[in-house]
Amino acid sequence: MKTFLTLILVALFCGSAYAQENYQFQHYGVEHGLSQSSISAIYQDSRGFLWVGTNKGLNKFNGRSFEVFMPALDTNTVALTHQSVYDVIEDQNGMIWAATRNGVSKYNPMLGTFTNFEKTGNCEGCLAGQLTKKLIEVPPYIYVGSSAGLSRIHSQTGEVKGWWYTDGSDGIPSIYSIRDFELLDTGEFMMATDDGLAYFNPEKETFRTISAKDGLPDAGNGIESIFRDSSGTYWLAMSSSGVVQLLGDPLQPTFRQLPQQEPNGIPSQTVYEILEYPSGTLLFGSHEGIVAYQPKTDTYRYIRSVTGNNLSLSNNEIHNLYIDNENRLWVAGNFGLDVYDPYVNQFQILGYSADPTKGLPSNTITALHEDNTGAIWIGNTETGVTVVQQKNGKETFHHINAGDGPKNLVNPVVFEISEDNDGAIYIVTGNGINKIVWPDRTNFNYTISTIPIGSVEENKLPTPYVNSIHEDAQHNKWFATHGKGIIKQESNGKMSQFRYELRDPQYISGDYVNHIAMDATGNLWVSNAGSGFSHLNVVKNDTAFRKFKAKTPFNRVRSYNITLDGDRLFANTASGSYYFPKKEQLLTQNEAEVILFNEKNGLSDNSVLQVIPVSDSTYWASTGNGLSLINVNTKKATSYKYIAGAKNVEFSRGSGLITKDGMVYFGSLQGVLRFKPQEFKKNTAVPKVHFSNFKIWNEPVPIGVTNNGETKIKNHIDFLKEITLRPSDKVFSITLNAINFTLPMETRYAYRLDGFEEQWTYTKDPVITRSNLDPGSYQLLAKAANNDGVWSDPISLTIEVLPPWYRTWWAHVLFALLIAGSIYLLLKLRLQQERKVELARAQERDIFRKRSSRDFHDEAGTKITRIALITELARIENSENKELQEHLNQIDENVQDLNSGMRDFIWTLDPTKDNAYDTLNRYIEFAGKFCEYANIQFKSEPISEELKTKELNMAERRHLLMILKEATNNCVKHGHPTLIDFNVTHKPGKLTLKLKDNGTGFKTEAANSGNGLRNMRERAEALGGALKIDSKTNGGTTLVLTLETTRLGN
Repeated sequence: MKTFLTLILVALFCGSAYAQENYQFQHYGVEHGLSQSSISAIYQDSRGFLWVGTNKGLNKFNGRSFEVFMPALDTNTVALTHQSVYDVIEDQNGMIWAATRNGVSKYNPMLGTFTNFEKTGNCEGCLAGQLTKKLIEVPPYIYVGSSAGLSRIHSQTGEVKGWWYTDGSDGIPSIYSIRDFELLDTGEFMMATDDGLAYFNPEKETFRTISAKDGLPDAGNGIESIFRDSSGTYWLAMSSSGVVQLLGDPLQPTFRQLPQQEPNGIPSQTVYEILEYPSGTLLFGSHEGIVAYQPKTDTYRYIRSVTGNNLSLSNNEIHNLYIDNENRLWVAGNFGLDVYDPYVNQFQILGYSADPTKGLPSNTITALHEDNTGAIWIGNTETGVTVVQQKNGKETFHHINAGDGPKNLVNPVVFEISEDNDGAIYIVTGNGINKIVWPDRTNFNYTISTIPIGSVEENKLPTPYVNSIHEDAQHNKWFATHGKGIIKQESNGKMSQFRYELRDPQYISGDYVNHIAMDATGNLWVSNAGSGFSHLNVVKNDTAFRKFKAKTPFNRVRSYNITLDGDRLFANTASGSYYFPKKEQLLTQNEAEVILFNEKNGLSDNSVLQVIPVSDSTYWASTGNGLSLINVNTKKATSYKYIAGAKNVEFSRGSGLITKDGMVYFGSLQGVLRFKPQEFKKNTAVPKVHFSNFKIWNEPVPIGVTNNGETKIKNHIDFLKEITLRPSDKVFSITLNAINFTLPMETRYAYRLDGFEEQWTYTKDPVITRSNLDPGSYQLLAKAANNDGVWSDPISLTIEVLPPWYRTWWAHVLFALLIAGSIYLLLKLRLQQERKVELARAQERDIFRKRSSRDFHDEAGTKITRIALITELARIENSENKELQEHLNQIDENVQDLNSGMRDFIWTLDPTKDNAYDTLNRYIEFAGKFCEYANIQFKSEPISEELKTKELNMAERRHLLMILKEATNNCVKHGHPTLIDFNVTHKPGKLTLKLKDNGTGFKTEAANSGNGLRNMRERAEALGGALKIDSKTNGGTTLVLTLETTRLGN
């Protein structure tokens, strides 16, 4: 893009006279947001923003809007130190420095903060002068030229040193004002001052000066600026002596002053700024416009403000010139900001000029024609016709106006201009047709006559209102009239009339003909006002023009004109342009192939006023809202709504042509738009996209640290890779700041939020708004396109949306713990409740057992005692009866057995004995007596009282006792031991009972089938324990019962 623009600039600043008259500028003023029209500085930073210093603030411009920085009204706020800004630069760290009337301000774009250097005077750490005018960076320092000397600021530490002249200063000259700097190859500074040139050596900190006494012309009035061109030559812009060239060694130069008169010099004594274009042309911003000087040829061109031409310079007093990264020329003074854009300048506007020798008398252009000499005839609605010719490389303008004289038109309103085969020009006006015969176009000897009005029978035109004229190969002239159909005038002057065949009240009369076009066969294609299009077959000598055979979609739309291009036809209407690749199909078939070009496939507007063929597949079309480039191969159109001067040109119907040398002309209400399609280049300069204006709930998010729960960002959002949103930040917006200075109103934006959407959103609105995003990580991608649809690379921003506290991982853990704790508490409460119920039941059972054991003891004990007494009495009374004595002894033995069993049963019922301690002691008591009776020694260790805490329910006590009793009984009965040893071992959760004898033992395999052992194992299983019996013949028997105490009890 930059190379292409450079080529355009070379052509414009070094090319033809056509170019020199057509520098077109766009204007930005306070009405566009600029803080003030008086501009002192222009600078483009590394991010693409244009900084504009004015007498009322510092402006940051992106092509669409200005952001203004002003001094703070609140003294506690640090802002721009003064509203008058004279220079702006960017240092290598991206900081923006501004020279003001009250010192220097340093702006940090990342934080949006200012650091000011305001202390001035002949003191340590002070600036040499309050009014600072010029800045230059020589890392790590920023050098400052001010009203009273030179200063430097360390860009990182802020350390200031100044060289302030006072009487008797050692080595410091009386520099009253430094206006500009240039850094020489030697490392020294060349400085423009009020008194001439000054030089400063930073290493030695020494000064020296060159003034009028050293040959510098008129140095006493000061030097405005210094410029070094691409060849290394230095130029001085002088306050009162134009431009001075330095020759030889820049440290010891000689001087050449350029002439100060037109056409081979500088017309102004005051020159403010010097700049160089890539072509090598020097531009001088002066008091009388811009002077373009080519040193190689020593030639001058002049660019000035033209009264009445809003595309020319706004004013001739030019204080600032600046070339941006895309070779646009920015011009400023006391009138705002003008910009010359080479891309936009491809479209030239030839418009009104108060000087009749330099432009048109009117901007309202309705007719265009190129005659056989190459002259361009331009018709307007106010004065008549202007003939533009090329003479000696310059455009000349000859005006043929309406009036009463022999060289005047009958009416100033021109509708159509055409030419016959003899070179006569026909001017169709609002009140008749003028015929101009002009054999020799090198002079102005021409005659004007009018076409007589009358009846066709009189071989006269039936109406003065003619919209179009065409001459065929047989020299017949065809007139499209307003209400009288088509009139044919033969070469001998005979007139004939052709009317519309269809007479249908639904249609406006077809006799209202807008335009006629003749194809190669001589047949006429007709545009009828309000009733579509029709055809007149001249070859077949038709006497009327009629509708097409093929069905067409435009019979009820407003038609404008027809464009013929070989076999192709464009029917241009208010609803688009209907393209027929094979126009004969309209006459021979019921269906014709057609493509409609309208806004849906890219046309800038549905109203197509004219279509001009420029290549085999491309056509330029003027519409009701700008230009469009139609491509019939792709079936797409490219819109150019805002073109010349970045304005929306309003075109005229049917006013367009392409010249023999390929220049396209379109008439409009703003003048004549012209360009060369074969040289037209697309805009390849992509916008630079930045994120900006981050808002939450439509409130700007401040830059700082997070405090008091408020969302903040540590840097400007453009410098961040990631932002974090709190759960309460439900609605946020980010603006896409696309820096685009070429037709910025045509900038398009696209964005996509990965993690939320898959498709790009395309829009002309730069504001992205999202709401109620789910917690998570998102990637915002954004890009922008210029007017030609060239897209930038996407930029990205990670957006982290925090979950609400109740959706965080620690909240989930907490909720899980709460749920688990609640379940535990519920279960525990339920268990406690069940235990309370069970305890109540157990207490009730204990009471019942106590009562039952007591009652049973009392009743059964009484009965047994009575039986024993009766038995004893019977024995005493019948002591002689041995048989009865034997029976009584058996009764006594059974009573004793019953008494023993009953005591065991009563003991079992007693709830106070529901523990392992009492149960085992009960067994020891039984075993001791039993073994003593059997004359067997029984040994047992004392039972630990800790077993009192090990509860056994009634069934468990019974099972345990029965196992031990059965085992003891079997030992005594079958083993015949002399010793039985009982041992109890207690460990946490486990109780082991071991019963061992030294008897004869038995074979366990044979004994396993016995009821006793089976009953013992069943009881052990009921206790949840393990029973193990180990016995060997003549080796004794060992029984081990292992119980899990945690499974015992209630």
